[in-house]
Amino acid sequence: MTTFTIHTLGCKVNFYESEWIREQLLTHGASEIQDTTHCPDWIIINTCTVTGRADRQSRQLIYRAARQYPETRVIVTGCYADRDPETLRTLPNVAHVVPNAEKLHLPETLLTAPAESPPTWMALSRFEGHVRAYLMVQNGCNARCAYCIIPKVRGRSRSKPIETVLRELTDLEASGHPEVVLCGIHLGLYGRDLSPPQTLSDLLKAIEDHPFRGNIRISSLEPMEFQREIIEITASSEKICPHFHIPLQNGDGGILKRMNRPYTPESFQSLIQDIKSVLPDCTLGSDVMVGFPGETEKAFKQTYHFISELPLSYLHVFPYSERPGTLSATFPDKIPESVKKARASQLLELARQKRGVFFSSWVGKTDTVVFEQRKGDFWHGKSAHYLPVRVKSSENLLGQVFPVHIASTEERFVVGEL
Repeated sequence: MTTFTIHTLGCKVNFYESEWIREQLLTHGASEIQDTTHCPDWIIINTCTVTGRADRQSRQLIYRAARQYPETRVIVTGCYADRDPETLRTLPNVAHVVPNAEKLHLPETLLTAPAESPPTWMALSRFEGHVRAYLMVQNGCNARCAYCIIPKVRGRSRSKPIETVLRELTDLEASGHPEVVLCGIHLGLYGRDLSPPQTLSDLLKAIEDHPFRGNIRISSLEPMEFQREIIEITASSEKICPHFHIPLQNGDGGILKRMNRPYTPESFQSLIQDIKSVLPDCTLGSDVMVGFPGETEKAFKQTYHFISELPLSYLHVFPYSERPGTLSATFPDKIPESVKKARASQLLELARQKRGVFFSSWVGKTDTVVFEQRKGDFWHGKSAHYLPVRVKSSENLLGQVFPVHIASTEERFVVGEL
């Protein structure tokens, strides 16, 4: 019997694809090794290459696997496998480097007998080990952001047909998942490649009409594809969580142009105001990058001031990481690492303040929470508005959904009562 272990880095799409590979291998008779004292036949490492740190972590996993299991064979897949397969092939115990486009065939590589022809799209029946399931509805990216390597390693945008999404949604609900997160690489492009063309709004309407009774959460949406109809559908929905993550990347108009981001700070602010006018309690998160080539101190201060004025609930802060093969790798005016670190620290402090305001705004209110894990005497989960919630209870709340009264706040979560 073929035995395997999977390690995953990176985005929700990567984790979704790893779970599909796992499910396919188990379905066809392979066995997953979870006891670290036993050596698997194969170790699958699903990599990320969005930053230099992600590359480093991927290599570290490969070296660690070779040290711990000298006899095992390593399969490397994911975005790093597309970007730099030659380097990966030189690392110890690497037997196969499988690009993203061939992930559908990866189970055949491990099985002693060839599997049946792979489907056009991955589809899961369950998301093992997770209360909230990911559902990949779109892959690839058509954007050309100056700093990003992902379009080169993921290809053009492709959309999973609505009927396929709905069947998968039915299976995930039947497996006991009370919340499903719709994810993709460039989710806002959903449906444009289908025949006839459709939109993310069309998919959300179909889900609204579907008998699925759990929560639907939308993952990251780019500001240039954010349709007004998405706001209106969410406002009238009892399924779609009032939570949007909309990457900003920078609050200076000149830097946005250098980044090839096709919007302005003013249009981004207008979008946020539009959302809040319809959904005043909506949770809004964003990404911001510091240290992009040419980012002057004045430009950074503009970003800081711009973000400070926005009604954001939380913020993800990233220092710029140069990616070989991207346009920005050729730019002059590189920012020293010490400056990037200092700017990131300032924005992280601003993010901490905004998170505190967001948490405090919920004290005395009630939100519905999906409970995901227990730590000591406390159960932890995410609310519909993406609040990280902690509740003390002796009951088994795993996978349960309850309204919770928010009583107080801590640094990283709010404390509630059933």
